[in-house]
Amino acid sequence: MIYENLILNQKIWNQLNTMIQNNTLPHALIFHGNEGTGKEAHAIEFAALLNSNGQENYKEKIKSFQHPNINLIIPLPREKTIKKTASALNAISEKSLDSLIDMKKNKIKNPYSTIQFSKASNILINSIRDIKKTRISDHNGYMVHIIFEAEKLCYPKTEPGNALLKILEEPPKRTIFILITSEKNKLLNTIQSRCCDFYFSKLHENEINKYLEIQNLNDNKYLDLIIKLSNNNMKNILRMIKLEDEINTLKDDAIQFIRNIINDQNWEKSIKKIESLFKSKKEIFKIFIKLILFILNDLEKIKNKKNDCIVLTKFNKVKNLNYSKSIKIVEQYYLDLTKNLNPSIGLFSMAIEMKKSLYQHEII
Repeated sequence: MIYENLILNQKIWNQLNTMIQNNTLPHALIFHGNEGTGKEAHAIEFAALLNSNGQENYKEKIKSFQHPNINLIIPLPREKTIKKTASALNAISEKSLDSLIDMKKNKIKNPYSTIQFSKASNILINSIRDIKKTRISDHNGYMVHIIFEAEKLCYPKTEPGNALLKILEEPPKRTIFILITSEKNKLLNTIQSRCCDFYFSKLHENEINKYLEIQNLNDNKYLDLIIKLSNNNMKNILRMIKLEDEINTLKDDAIQFIRNIINDQNWEKSIKKIESLFKSKKEIFKIFIKLILFILNDLEKIKNKKNDCIVLTKFNKVKNLNYSKSIKIVEQYYLDLTKNLNPSIGLFSMAIEMKKSLYQHEII
């Protein structure tokens, strides 16, 4: 195996091995499903398996992303104007190229790290044209094209997707395409119909805890909360583990914010702090919003005498307020904020609506 630190989806891995043994490999596969399940690393492992015959140093080449039979395609920012016949890498700056090399090095060390440019909205059509220039170097192996964020073949522009579709209609011999996405619905139906489908379900908590124990990362006192905040997404868990003290501060701030909303005291000051988070630390802001939702949900559970709380584990009595209505308001405003709602207006309005909704009686 290439990775010793990957939670292997044994069911899918067995299916892939059976296809090889029975000589029933499809030309194209889609690895889709939940974020942070190791879909990309599984694709790299599968590409390595397909090219392990007769090459003593195949692992070293794959670990440096230099194996000629493995082509990694990712969305790239168009930083320079290039000709139709030029390689896609010519479209990025030297700085971005260095970043790409660093991201690849990190990816081989950590199967859950990302190879991603924040300003890249599409897979460049030049990346698809580059496929025609590739040549298989070992005829005992397979040419494997691994496409990260495959939904960006078709969204927001469809040209790269249509270009790939033409290749999939008459694929080269001994060539495999692996499309990796967490948004399969954005892929063209015609592309989906030509691919064998593999769904990666959310990692189980016991798998995550066992993995973190092996990696000596299980001594974080907020680990259970982090797993729930991340929705079992291993990429986010590994990021959040590094934020132990900040997670605690965010939790306290979220509790205080809701307390101030309920008591109608000093919540305007909290809004300024939340707005600052939104503008400067989007990922931390997202965690803060999730904490607010968890706390409101805990309050609703305590009100209904349930004891499976996530954040408020030491409370046993709360005011009889409409917390469920407030949850819906926070969710809606968060969605609106991601669609460019003015944060000053949006967050202030959210707090006002939360305050009103808490004291509204539920309609039965």
